[in-house]
Amino acid sequence: MKDIQIRDATGAVELHYPASRGAEIIDDRPERDMRAGTIIAVLFFVLFLGWAAFARLDAAAYAPGRLTVSGQRQSVQHRDGGVVGAIFVKEGQHVGQGQPLMELADAEVRAQARMYGAQYIELKAQRARLIAEQSGASHVEWPAEFAVLEGQEQDDAREAIRLQQTQFDARSSVLAAQTGVLREQANQVQQTARGYRSQLAASSEQARLIGEELESLRGVAEKGFVSKSRIRALERARADLHGQEGQFSANIARSGAEAGENRLKALEAEKAYRERAASELRDVEFSLNEVLPKYRAAKDQLARLQIRAPAAGTIVGLNVFTVGGVIAAGQKLMDIVPDRAGLVIEARISPEDIDDLKVGQRAQIKFSSLHERDLPIMDGRISRLSADSFQDEKTGMSFYTAEMIVPPREMARIRDVRGEDFSLKAGMPVQLLVPLRRRTALQYALEPLTQSLWLSFREH
Repeated sequence: MKDIQIRDATGAVELHYPASRGAEIIDDRPERDMRAGTIIAVLFFVLFLGWAAFARLDAAAYAPGRLTVSGQRQSVQHRDGGVVGAIFVKEGQHVGQGQPLMELADAEVRAQARMYGAQYIELKAQRARLIAEQSGASHVEWPAEFAVLEGQEQDDAREAIRLQQTQFDARSSVLAAQTGVLREQANQVQQTARGYRSQLAASSEQARLIGEELESLRGVAEKGFVSKSRIRALERARADLHGQEGQFSANIARSGAEAGENRLKALEAEKAYRERAASELRDVEFSLNEVLPKYRAAKDQLARLQIRAPAAGTIVGLNVFTVGGVIAAGQKLMDIVPDRAGLVIEARISPEDIDDLKVGQRAQIKFSSLHERDLPIMDGRISRLSADSFQDEKTGMSFYTAEMIVPPREMARIRDVRGEDFSLKAGMPVQLLVPLRRRTALQYALEPLTQSLWLSFREH
């Protein structure tokens, strides 16, 4: 065993310790530790600078957004307003295009539509009857639109047809009777004229025969074989026959004139019948031109009492719940999210980032309302950027709007996680990350300093 001597820093004190086997000498000088620490720090700093100079830390814009309907919702409004008579739908209900949503109660509108409808139908039936009378038709061609009328209007059409048909038959019968009498009288006169012609022919034949007999007897009378009285008697008979011929001719002429007059009277009766129909038709046409716009306006107003869905979709934002309540003209009653409208993402972009964005740029999308850990981050593309900024009425902050489209293959990735029955709903919130430009971690760390220096070396 040996003694170990340890001298203090001044060298004045010596301590003797027995040295045991395996004992080690401990050197606690700090220079060596400081040197090692400095080397480690320098190596770490160099490695960090090297990593920061080459490591990618790209700039990106974060933007909140939400799912919305492509083409926006379709608002349901009423032009005139009124009192709510019935509500047929509820929030979230699916409706088809043209399906009744609600109905307004307005007795005055219904009464006007009923009144103008009855007038219009009556005038149309009267017009059809007058057209038939004017053209001399044997039957009336009723308006084709009467066949498609419904309800009370159909009953009104049946009654109007019945009344006008009765009037048509009555007036046609009067005309037929009047012209029939005149034509019958003309026929009778013609029959009399034919009798006169027969008598005239007989008288002419007798006069001819007497004339021939006189010619043959005159030669014999000159020789004294026939008395002169006989000759004179034949001459008188022939003269009488010639007189009858003149009378028969006059009667024939008079009968012809009378028959022509009767026929003319029949034609005049028919002409007067048609002229009266034409005059009444002009009056009816004038009345129709006055009633038709009122009837159409009343029908249109009546049709607007029943508010129908402009498109097939889902009811959202229903604002009317009380039957008997009053709605103002142009008030939004509800919105409809169309079925066939695609879903797009609408995001608000900060004005500081808008210069770095362009249509077609890629964006990463995450649905913040879906919390599955294995839910994928989807890739989308910017499809539209607003040309000007907007201002939030609540916060006063300015923003641009960007519309993004998610490809179907990306949607399929969500269904792989949530199931085939999963579907996205309009209004779901999303988070968007849009890569802006490439940069390193060192550039990211020095960016605030370089911007500060850029501002510091500018004169004001």
